[in-house]
Amino acid sequence: MVSSTTYQEIMTQIDAWQDALQTIQTKQSDIKNLWQNGRYDQVIFMGCGSTHYLSQTAASLFQAKTSVSSRAVPASELLFHPESIFVPQKRTLMVAISRSGATTETIQAAQEFLQQKRGEVITVSCYSDKPLNQTATLSLAAHQGQEVSIAQTRSFSAMLVLVEGLARLIGGDPFEANVFANVSPHFIEDAARIASSFTDSQRFQRYFYLGSGLRYGLASEAMLKMKEMSLTSAEVFHPLEFRHGPKSMVDQETVVVGLLGDKAYAAEHAVLKEMKALGATTLAIGPAPDADYSLPQTTSALVYTMPILQWFAHQRAVNKGLDPDRPRNLEQVVHLESANL
Repeated sequence: MVSSTTYQEIMTQIDAWQDALQTIQTKQSDIKNLWQNGRYDQVIFMGCGSTHYLSQTAASLFQAKTSVSSRAVPASELLFHPESIFVPQKRTLMVAISRSGATTETIQAAQEFLQQKRGEVITVSCYSDKPLNQTATLSLAAHQGQEVSIAQTRSFSAMLVLVEGLARLIGGDPFEANVFANVSPHFIEDAARIASSFTDSQRFQRYFYLGSGLRYGLASEAMLKMKEMSLTSAEVFHPLEFRHGPKSMVDQETVVVGLLGDKAYAAEHAVLKEMKALGATTLAIGPAPDADYSLPQTTSALVYTMPILQWFAHQRAVNKGLDPDRPRNLEQVVHLESANL
């Protein structure tokens, strides 16, 4: 496999997971105090691109763990349509997510939130000294998630640990202190080996990622990675929704990847079986022992899902002769003049 910068960042992400977990453990008193003193009625998670998809997973998980209304929105929606998002007279916590801490829309949305005195801001990033941090009542940073590449991989995984750790801690179900201590050193390599069977650039032409609940955001991120790195047609759907029209696209050139949890495993796995009968190549990813790619049984940490999804995009790009480090038309950080928002 070509050893790109992105390759190295995917390979080294377990250290970033552990660093992110340490951040949550170090700041657990500050997190609990902010939550208890805030008495929040709603939580808004926001980001752009990959971090918007991370916000989708974070909001779903946070509401499930805390029973407090939680919603994910792109930063631009907060800027242009705040009346459709904020509930008047409701005490709000904003969780602003940005790999760089320098994304223009995210910074401006957080600043306007504070100017309007809607509540407090928690920032989730890979840096602690960037403009976004200046809006924060509390900053959560996974410094080892920092990366050179344009497409987010290690950073996304590290910030996923941060937001899951935040939701679990506030919800009274914190990670164990050594949750990542026993991850096999071959886990990332094994994921790359399995992904290689699904990335043939001559055989496959389109990819569908299916996920429900808190996994929908992860499926969306997988879709985005495939588009960014490999310039390949990819879409995301809720599993049972895939039967309602999108399955018309399925044929022998199609890969359908299902991110399956425990709650709806049988119903969602049945969708994959149906697509396989229609000619698709399918992969079921989940904690169940009979999944095609079975995740570790020792913990329900969501981050275990990410490496194989990132390898899909990386290896597909390499197979097409593309440079995964330099996706076409993209930059690592989107900086805009305020007048152009």
